[in-house]
Amino acid sequence: MSRARPLLALFFAVVAACAPAAGASGPYGVRIARVHHRQVDGEVVDARGLTPGLDGSLDGLHHLAPAGPSHRGAELGAELWLHEQVNGEGGRDLFLQAQVEVPPRLRGLLGAVVHASVLLERSGGEGAFEEDARTAAERAFIVLDTRFALAEADPEAVRRLLQAEDPELVILALEWIRENAPRDFAAEVVPLLGHGDERVAALAIECLGYSGDPGYAAVIIRNAQPMRRGPMREVYRSLARLRGADALGFLRFAAANEDENSLREEAERALRLALTGIVADPTPGLQPAKQRLARGHRQ
Repeated sequence: MSRARPLLALFFAVVAACAPAAGASGPYGVRIARVHHRQVDGEVVDARGLTPGLDGSLDGLHHLAPAGPSHRGAELGAELWLHEQVNGEGGRDLFLQAQVEVPPRLRGLLGAVVHASVLLERSGGEGAFEEDARTAAERAFIVLDTRFALAEADPEAVRRLLQAEDPELVILALEWIRENAPRDFAAEVVPLLGHGDERVAALAIECLGYSGDPGYAAVIIRNAQPMRRGPMREVYRSLARLRGADALGFLRFAAANEDENSLREEAERALRLALTGIVADPTPGLQPAKQRLARGHRQ
């Protein structure tokens, strides 16, 4: 069985108004300039022979595309690093890191280059190296395409991501919504409260908590019962931000009846904050970039 893991470092704009208009210059043409391959024995070789096959990993994206004649003079250079190692199952792990240049108009948001990494784990006899490299590159470029889409503040891209099967891509969209437009996307976030991935559910609750609409307190409460420990913490924090009769009633009940000590303390703290009108924590978009989340995952 194989599993792929993008390892992502996300540094978003403070507010959507700072981002350029969606699709102003896309899709951006990308040329894979170099491919580096560190083999099982540790030797690093120039794997430019893989480039023709890897070029196709850019097909079908929305904001990135293989460089063609129309991109001449404005191509974005990309480099790929591939590293193989034997795993405990008698198979091979393939780690790929992709780096793409950022056009000048987006460097204030993304920096000079953006990176995404993927770990593809294979058991014995599974997948040829060239096929695995293409699979890993496709996943890395999907993540990079997403980074460009969010930097462009493309609302349709955000909506596509909310429907993605990969929970990590949904998380990217929710983090952008939380920091930029929680009110605008609140109704579209509601279905994600019941998502099977606990991280997605918790982020959806957080987005609604920043919507500024106390009406969403009842929606959060209706979905609170089946939630596990992580999302329940965010339930209390979000209700403290939303306030209103529904939020206060639920927090009073939780503060008096929560069985687990740490969650009861969270509910008590949220109730105090709701009653005093003090926001539970700073608006995420105003946090310094170095304090924002860096995260990895497996699938």
